Amino acid sequence: MDKGRRSSGAGGTERKSQSEKPSVLLRMTALTLICSSGDLSIRSAMEEDTRMLARWRSDPKVIQFYSGRDRPLDEEGVRRHYFGRETDPGASRVEEYQPCILEVAGRPVGFLQFYRILREDALRFGFAPEERTFGIDLFLGETDLWGQGLGARSIDLLCEFLKRERHADRVMADPRVDNPRSVRAFEKARFRKARRLEGHEVFEGVPRDCWLMVR
Repeated sequence: MDKGRRSSGAGGTERKSQSEKPSVLLRMTALTLICSSGDLSIRSAMEEDTRMLARWRSDPKVIQFYSGRDRPLDEEGVRRHYFGRETDPGASRVEEYQPCILEVAGRPVGFLQFYRILREDALRFGFAPEERTFGIDLFLGETDLWGQGLGARSIDLLCEFLKRERHADRVMADPRVDNPRSVRAFEKARFRKARRLEGHEVFEGVPRDCWLMVR
């Protein structure tokens, strides 16, 4: 729970909560809200998030599933990878790239990103190149919230946004076969397995199979 939130009880607590509402709205506007539903919100990631992202991307418990323990990112790595992709030779080529922060009741808890699939990749995956296909992936950086269904809920929320606001014909993901938690999250968010991609991702130095999943 967000420590900055206060219950709407009687007396001074209620008055203080009411007085804070404009600042909460201004904060979310400034952080560029992308979409929200209930206690979940997805906003644009900004350079001010660098320290937090570096903490998540260097946590062995997180990166053993997401990027690999051989690829932690410090603050400079985060700035280059997420906010300077044009000059990062290691970044994959994508269109309409957007890094995002997932918040629960105002607390930043994870990272998502979405991007338009390039024509040559669409053909490789068997998609019609004239269709608008977006790719997504995510991780929850706050491990105390694992196992509560936040992954599936945030995936579903982002997919609805992409179909409504970005006119996506299809959303795809490619979780590793050996990461069943991630696969289950996408299945709960109404993704289906289209085919197995052999050796699709080099993870911790070893080529790993992935599922091509679509919605």
